[in-house]
Amino acid sequence: MTPPTGPALLRGHDSYRRLVALAAEGHARGRDPFLASEPDVALARLYCHAFRRHVIGAFHATRRALAACPGVTGPAAEGVARADESLADLANRSMDPVGDDARALLSTFHHYATHVERVVAALATACDRSGDGALALVQERFVAEMEAITTGNGIAVVRDDHVPVQGSFVVPNLGITIVPLVYGDHHSWNLAWLDGPRSDVPCHRHRDGVEIHLGFAPLHGHTILGNARAEVTEGYAMPIPAGTRHGYANLDGRVHHVPFIFGSLALGGWGVFLDVDAEPTDPTTLPVEDLGEGEFRHTVFLDREIEAAKHAPDAPRRTVVPASSTDRRGTGGIELGVSAAQHRPLVVGRESFRAISVVQGRGRLRIAGAEAAVGPRDHVGVPAGLPATIEPEGGEVLVVLDALLRRVT
Repeated sequence: MTPPTGPALLRGHDSYRRLVALAAEGHARGRDPFLASEPDVALARLYCHAFRRHVIGAFHATRRALAACPGVTGPAAEGVARADESLADLANRSMDPVGDDARALLSTFHHYATHVERVVAALATACDRSGDGALALVQERFVAEMEAITTGNGIAVVRDDHVPVQGSFVVPNLGITIVPLVYGDHHSWNLAWLDGPRSDVPCHRHRDGVEIHLGFAPLHGHTILGNARAEVTEGYAMPIPAGTRHGYANLDGRVHHVPFIFGSLALGGWGVFLDVDAEPTDPTTLPVEDLGEGEFRHTVFLDREIEAAKHAPDAPRRTVVPASSTDRRGTGGIELGVSAAQHRPLVVGRESFRAISVVQGRGRLRIAGAEAAVGPRDHVGVPAGLPATIEPEGGEVLVVLDALLRRVT
């Protein structure tokens, strides 16, 4: 890792700094696409997707934090305003696809790298002029979130066991804290962090987005889908088509966080925070059905699927939830798969962006010449077309879930 050089205010890994310099040179030559090699483009795509999750992470949360610093006035307020403008611009970039050619470096990566530095520079100026301790803390937290990406080698491994102080999103009409984990072009893997007294997910529906809610033991509650509820005491995966009411009611007070996968060809992974209509419902008024029956006919027992994969390592990937379970009106459908490996590398599919969640075991992930250690509760994204493998380590079985968005024909 190299220290900051020139105008750079963020620390950066050698790979990151090299791409920043290469993108700058390309722009100096009239956006010359021939400077970028195939490995350069692959690495730029990894960094871009790492930044992308912050559309409802640090980009959003930092804007909220800045708005909560009313004591910043005068010349310092100008720096805050510039930072806010760049943060809004960074969030808006998440609507654009990350390409698979030189534009991923010269356009998307260059934009992220440049505007992130602008935010840091504007906040540094504001802090110098104001001496405001709250503003300095906002800057410190933003820098920490960004350097988690810039000091890495391109593979952004994100855990789901905590809520970043300045890296999550509260859905206004639901009051749920969402932790973004992996963001592709059209689907994302997130965590609903439920630390309230009941740990419920209030009932709601998505107009154009589809979901899969995941539950891992220990848990005891009622999962809600459509016009029914089902008691769950073990792990499950519940596919949710667009326009379908859903939620979760905790029954015994045990804290239960809900991982969920969201996607839509009409929107994007970022759409989860705007495509939400609250639908207040008293769960006790809904009839009880069994998982696998009625409204829940497509819901599967996830822990059982994981155990089956664990006892058949090195077998082909198995689809747990097919895309047809959620695809409606051209939204696309989320496919959830499970794979296990012990004696040979696990090869990740290349036909589309994959969000990967490690369930059990440990391994060494390799993508586009970069590598990272992964273990339980780690999440990572693999862009389409990039060869990726996970080598099991430690002699135990490695089990991973992966999700992709398919257009069902």
